[in-house]
Amino acid sequence: MEQNDFQKILRKYLQGEALPEEKKMIDAWYASMGKDTDDRGVPEELASDDFGWANIYAHVKKSKRRDKQRKLLPWYSAGIAASLITMIVSLIFFVDDNSDDFLRTKANDPFVTWENFVNTTKLTQVIVLPDSSKIAIEPESKLKYSSLFNKTKREVYLEGEAFFQVTHNAAVPFFVHANEVTTKVLGTSFIIKAIKHEREITVVVKTGKVSVFTTPKKEEKSLAAREIILTPNQQIIYDKKEQEISKVLVKKPVAILPEEEIKRMRFEEAPVTEIFKALEKVYGVEIDFDEALFSTCRLTTVISKDDLYGRLDIICNVIGTSYTLHEDRIVISGAGCKAKMH
Repeated sequence: MEQNDFQKILRKYLQGEALPEEKKMIDAWYASMGKDTDDRGVPEELASDDFGWANIYAHVKKSKRRDKQRKLLPWYSAGIAASLITMIVSLIFFVDDNSDDFLRTKANDPFVTWENFVNTTKLTQVIVLPDSSKIAIEPESKLKYSSLFNKTKREVYLEGEAFFQVTHNAAVPFFVHANEVTTKVLGTSFIIKAIKHEREITVVVKTGKVSVFTTPKKEEKSLAAREIILTPNQQIIYDKKEQEISKVLVKKPVAILPEEEIKRMRFEEAPVTEIFKALEKVYGVEIDFDEALFSTCRLTTVISKDDLYGRLDIICNVIGTSYTLHEDRIVISGAGCKAKMH
């Protein structure tokens, strides 16, 4: 496996489209960060050729030789193996001495220094923060955090797009500032897209729960901040021009229950209301329906973990009804069963 192939799998993972064996590879990779390595500097969990890790490592080493003339970003994350830093971090991120105000140190606070990261490559790159949180940063994206990180607070600033896997710490919440939108979490995974010249800012939750609120610019302080709670398969879209924020479902919801539990969900001539409730549980999505109206509809089916909307299309077609997306929930409407179910 080449580095480009690995990057494609990582991107699929972040978008919820990875195959089971690909998810296993990425999960093992994340779990290995900071762990013991073999004599090649490869994490022991990935030392075998099961995932072609040795080839990726060799490719990264070649990349380092090609890029050795560049100025590498200093890295001071305590407790992270030096080999891990070499493989994942120091090859990729470089200081841009001419970067804009987003990356400048606050001149009025001489006791605070900043760690700055700029992804100058065309590939998604991963860094590990001092609290072991992982961030996969997209090309042309920037991230910074202060020297106080993990001591008095966990706070980062993002310009661009990144996937966050935050280490749980109830005593020290994790804040991500992305222009006018701030995301607060205790421990979860989510994606933030805040491209400087794009009109919209989006926050998409993969696991756990986050609190998102707007942070108006100085000249707009009269505007009241609005806080929104997001759970898996939900996202917010903030329109920077209109200064409006909306909460909607993601385009392709993914199952939040274990696959083995989903496989046991089989229905034989069951009330369709039970099937709707099962779909709510599998995807963590609210489905509004008239229980009295649909309680007489019966259906034989299984639950799919891959395509919520496709499954709803089939069910609604059979019982002669339809569904619509209304902000962060699904609404089932219609007159009920049009024929006897089989």
